Amino acid sequence: MKKKYIIIGILIIGIAVLYLIPITKGDFFEKYNKNDDVSQLLKEFYKKPTKTISVNGLDWTYYTSGKGSNTILFIHGMGGAYDLWWQQLALFEKDYKVISFSLPDAITNLEDTRKGIEGILANEDVNRFNVVGTSMGGYIAQYLVKTMPNRVKKAVFGNTFPPNDEIAKENQTKNNIIPLLPEILIGYFRDKSLKEKLLPAANNNPVLTAFLPSLPFTKKQFINRYYVVIDPFTINPNSSLIKQIPKLIIESDNDPLISLNLQKELKELYPNAEVFTFHNEGHFPYINAADAYNQTLKQFFDNTNMP
Repeated sequence: MKKKYIIIGILIIGIAVLYLIPITKGDFFEKYNKNDDVSQLLKEFYKKPTKTISVNGLDWTYYTSGKGSNTILFIHGMGGAYDLWWQQLALFEKDYKVISFSLPDAITNLEDTRKGIEGILANEDVNRFNVVGTSMGGYIAQYLVKTMPNRVKKAVFGNTFPPNDEIAKENQTKNNIIPLLPEILIGYFRDKSLKEKLLPAANNNPVLTAFLPSLPFTKKQFINRYYVVIDPFTINPNSSLIKQIPKLIIESDNDPLISLNLQKELKELYPNAEVFTFHNEGHFPYINAADAYNQTLKQFFDNTNMP
């Protein structure tokens, strides 16, 4: 009997320890051993300082640079941070003021996201701005178009989805289970998804393979950002202010995270938007096809008349 209790005690301690193990963060420069332009660009980027402001008790860390009269706000996806735009920021800070932030882990909805963004814009004395968002960031960009249409000059919705109930329905079971799992197990499933789905869709691009595991990732972040992704809202693209905003939709024909149905619904929601489709580049073309992505953005911003 005593031996039984000892075994149970050991199991309990083992499970408790399992819940305390954090997800390990990779090092891009250890995994990506090329000393090429991409690597050097990232090294130089990390030497540049970030800023931090407090909005409603939460710290928002962001990067800003450039001296142009026009501002571009870059918004990352669910698993990202401010630095995943390094290849875009390096290009556009030459002619634009650029801003890229990391969404605080405690944020769980679109409205608190908007308030934080407004705080950053106010801190940088920016009134009107362009916005580029990818995945979750593209969803947030649509919310900014809805709630701040008089301030958005141009909007880019990259590898993203329109307001919908498809994502919540498909992930309902996972949403109930994930909060019960230890963080290390969630990290395991993330790595499994990277290896089996996300990286193969991008032809196992070495830059992407090294960079994605280097991003900060926690259980709290994963759960709360999912709530942002499924936070519902409606938008009327035919309202006069929203309709006059030039829009660009960037998509991939083999995006493993955005269904073809949601891609179709996004284009139907914004029928006047320009559309650029990447072929076989997956969910992160701004990283693994950065030159083409940058050229697409540059053409849109340079050639579209300002409203």
